[in-house]
Amino acid sequence: MGRKVTEKITLWGIVQGVGFRPFVAKIADRMSMTGEVLNKGGLVEIVVTDTPKRIDEFVRALEREKPAPAEIVHIKRETLIAREFTGFTILSSDEGGLEAAMIPADLAVCPDCLREMYDKENRRYMHPFISCMVCGPRYTIIDRIPYDRDNTAMIDFPMCSQCEEEYTTLTDRRYHAQTISCHDCGPQMEYKLNTAEDSLKGPLEKAAALLKEGRVIAFKSMGGYNLIANPFDEQEVSDLREVKNREEKPFAIMFRSVEEIKEYCYMNEVEEKLITSSARPILLLERKPIEELQDMKPRNYSELAKSRFVGAFLPSMGGQYIMLDYFGGPLIVTSANSSGMPIIRTEKEMFDFMDNQPLVSEAFYNLREIRVTVDDSVVRVIDGQPQMIRRSKGYAPVPLYMEGAEGQILAAGGQLKNSFCVSKGPFAYVSQYFGDMDTVESQEIYNYNVDRMSGLFRITPEKIVCDMHPLYYTTKFAETYAKEHDIPLLKVQHHHAHVGSVMAEHSLRGPVIGVSFDGTGYGTDGNIWGGEFLVCENGEMIRAAHLKYVKMIGGDRSMKEAWKSAASYIHAVDSGYMEYSHDDEITVDIKDIIEYAEINGILDDDDFQTAIAAMDHDINTIYSSSMGRLFDAVSAMLGICSYNEYEGECAMLLEDAAAEAIKNPGEEDSNELALMFHQRIAEMIRIQCLRIWDDYGIRKVALTGGTFQNKILMEMTLELLRNEGFEVYYNVSVSPNDGGIALGQTYIASMKGND
Repeated sequence: MGRKVTEKITLWGIVQGVGFRPFVAKIADRMSMTGEVLNKGGLVEIVVTDTPKRIDEFVRALEREKPAPAEIVHIKRETLIAREFTGFTILSSDEGGLEAAMIPADLAVCPDCLREMYDKENRRYMHPFISCMVCGPRYTIIDRIPYDRDNTAMIDFPMCSQCEEEYTTLTDRRYHAQTISCHDCGPQMEYKLNTAEDSLKGPLEKAAALLKEGRVIAFKSMGGYNLIANPFDEQEVSDLREVKNREEKPFAIMFRSVEEIKEYCYMNEVEEKLITSSARPILLLERKPIEELQDMKPRNYSELAKSRFVGAFLPSMGGQYIMLDYFGGPLIVTSANSSGMPIIRTEKEMFDFMDNQPLVSEAFYNLREIRVTVDDSVVRVIDGQPQMIRRSKGYAPVPLYMEGAEGQILAAGGQLKNSFCVSKGPFAYVSQYFGDMDTVESQEIYNYNVDRMSGLFRITPEKIVCDMHPLYYTTKFAETYAKEHDIPLLKVQHHHAHVGSVMAEHSLRGPVIGVSFDGTGYGTDGNIWGGEFLVCENGEMIRAAHLKYVKMIGGDRSMKEAWKSAASYIHAVDSGYMEYSHDDEITVDIKDIIEYAEINGILDDDDFQTAIAAMDHDINTIYSSSMGRLFDAVSAMLGICSYNEYEGECAMLLEDAAAEAIKNPGEEDSNELALMFHQRIAEMIRIQCLRIWDDYGIRKVALTGGTFQNKILMEMTLELLRNEGFEVYYNVSVSPNDGGIALGQTYIASMKGND
């Protein structure tokens, strides 16, 4: 037998609140290893004495067999002075080692707990809050680290004797399960009447009955309150839209099972694995044709018809499963708030909301406090792998690892779809999604969470980084924070930050060609950027090419009014947009699209002519290279969508039209022109990347920005670039939209710090 050594093995990642220490002890027992394991401020630290070969096998077993919800971000191994152990011991948690703390994200109820919940002989039969070592709320109930029961909202629920016995028995699957509870000692379902009448039914049975009657209800979930309605009841959906002040944007739909989802949507193996994961994200799935759904089950499908995608997801809590069982079908489950406002967290907020919303019939809640609100995450599968659209519940605050990064940084993020980021060395903690920073309420929650996350992870920022836009709330916040804390402030151009987010995810120092397309971003020249080709290396960038500037109507509503973007591009083409440009200015041929609009009388009204006149006289105009506005313009010219009721609606419907042309080729109509436009943009990207390759010798490309949420454009572009020999990278763990720029800001600030 070889010489024995003592090693300390430190693991960073989701290794608390998921049964990791008992798991380590079981592996050690199976392999007859001696040593000890403890939680150390968010890390797991293992010390073992054995031969180097057997320790290697032990570490491989930990990586290979880790509990399903666990995630190992990084492993560090050190040789210590030799120690002798008589066995393997689980030590109590330690407050030390807080240099890279980890807090587990909220985890959906696991299959074992669901089996117990439906077992009539089990003492947790029909317990809505059933959980164990590997499932249940984490981040939304924690007060401080380490993740122990006394440091969470569960401190308000003393364990009964049976739960305490399970909690303290090493061999029990609820050993050290911090959210352990039962009917006797855990949270209970409560309800508050608003306009509904009381009944003898249990709370969840009553909730389902109200939904069947056409009512809208409120329900307290892991990360905040939800509003729930029947997606096939047109009046109920209309009531929900009135409550939410949300006219058109499709709602996400919660299904009972994968099998039920497959009745409505197409799903592949990657998508099935993703939607059943412990994060339980909302997954964008292509729905089946409405005609096919009507043949299967005749009903009102107007809600599903709003898009070719359905935001589908599965329950996270036992109580949601029970309610769906009673109801007998899928349900709209959306955040409880008015459009643009933060999700409701407390009972007082919910009850005040109900006082002003008689269309909400009843609230179903519990008294376990939510310490911080977290919206559901949204993902899609693109290019055969998951891509984050909104990174929140189930993922935040799991850190991302940025190789070579140093220092402690606070990145403020952007104004829209905001997330911020705090980092310590290579660990970047991207916050949950906060939405747009336009309201005082959103700003207050943002401020609170910056302080909360910095405190939880023991991070004292040494610098702060933000967007260049002078009017963003996050810019003003960063300026004030820098002064109050006497730390340096760095401002990073918006599209550079987008590219930086891809570089951070894939450990790219550069140089890379960054293709950064979106609706709007403040440029270094004071104009509005959004169709950018950047050359990026470490923390620096060169603007190699961009969509040619177009004079556009400005103002707060310009992003909503796609018809104004159309007027701007028609005016530009009439003024010679296609004829005159420099080498770094890109034009896209849309003359046939304009001709289609003219032949069909689209946009031929007084408002359109007024907009043209305003541009002729430079009244309230700006200059923009925005790809997002070009997509809006084409959508309006083709008569597909002329007004964005919600951000990106016109571009999304343009993509839907292109998808229809792919399914039904050969018809010369607006759908065919929509597809041709997508093909032109992808081809333009190919040509420009080849030119930059020739000029700079770069063959790595990063695709990013909200425009690349367009699946058709993304996959066309990937195919063209790969066929030319480019190495292509894109966002996976953070969103390509503005929710990902905080990570890019962090990366760029760190790289500049290393110069």
